[in-house]
Amino acid sequence: MSAYRFAYRHLAQLLPIIGLMLAASPPSLADWTMAVANSAYYTDDVALFSVTRRLSLTDDPTQPTVDRPRQGSDFVYEPSAEWGWSGQNPLGTMAASINAGGYVFMDKSAFTHGLFEAEWSQTLPSQTQLSLHYNVVPELYLGQNTFKTRTGSSADYAERLTSHYGSVHLDQALTDTLTVRLLGRYGQRLYHAPFQHRNTEFWTVGPHLEWEINPNIEILVGYHYERGTADHQQAPHFPDNISYINHYGSAELKIQWLEGFTSLLIVDYEKNSFTSNNAEDEHYGATEQLYQGEIELLYELTAATTVKLGWQHGRRKLTTEPQAIKNTNVWLGVEYVY
Repeated sequence: MSAYRFAYRHLAQLLPIIGLMLAASPPSLADWTMAVANSAYYTDDVALFSVTRRLSLTDDPTQPTVDRPRQGSDFVYEPSAEWGWSGQNPLGTMAASINAGGYVFMDKSAFTHGLFEAEWSQTLPSQTQLSLHYNVVPELYLGQNTFKTRTGSSADYAERLTSHYGSVHLDQALTDTLTVRLLGRYGQRLYHAPFQHRNTEFWTVGPHLEWEINPNIEILVGYHYERGTADHQQAPHFPDNISYINHYGSAELKIQWLEGFTSLLIVDYEKNSFTSNNAEDEHYGATEQLYQGEIELLYELTAATTVKLGWQHGRRKLTTEPQAIKNTNVWLGVEYVY
């Protein structure tokens, strides 16, 4: 089964569930929205682009291990479309959405891939909100990588995988301006041959805190603890076990300077410790630390149209490598909601 059929199958399984949930609300109270967006990026490292862009409390900060960065620069387009629905039921407000998008690389087209997500949420009278998320990235290309056999021979192959996870968010309003969120998620990264020994299952837990200091300033801080385990039946037989323990922290500051003009500042820190017990493994005893910063400016041209301008820079250092790896992305985008 191809990864695209895999993604379609799992999203299709969610549609009947969402449909039953939507049926519980009176149609007269329903609110439908549609948002389309397109952004143009320049990246100086195509192998790290997706890893860097998805480093977020609300996305997938622990992307697959990239063993060969520095695979060239490129221009990238990100088209996306999101359908959303919200309505009232006896418990409160219920909402559902489906998002489809992707990254289209102009020159390094092998790195082009899609992104798909479905979400459902329900608010409760106790000012609690329960949210369910499902995210899948099929046919993600990481570049060429070396496959080492048990006999010691090696050869280069294209490294691809399908990554997907489900998560649960429980938001509780403590005051009118302070909300705490508890997050839990479980996922899998399924590699194509010959790298299927890297198949990884992972789980994540962590708290988020949202604070609206005043109507113009908001802060979001959070921490994730994650453990990823490679296929127990195959990984121990190869000197290539990417099992890990991950600590991730992030802080986001959103400031509305003028009517329609907002800035977003994000700082991320990640520590990834590989847990292989094989002394011949290239990841044995290795630890990777990442520091990343992002600035995005948003300007509302109209009530429905927003222009975005952004800059992002990350620095990664693996203890087994002599030099740090850096990645910079800049972008210009437009979002339209109707």
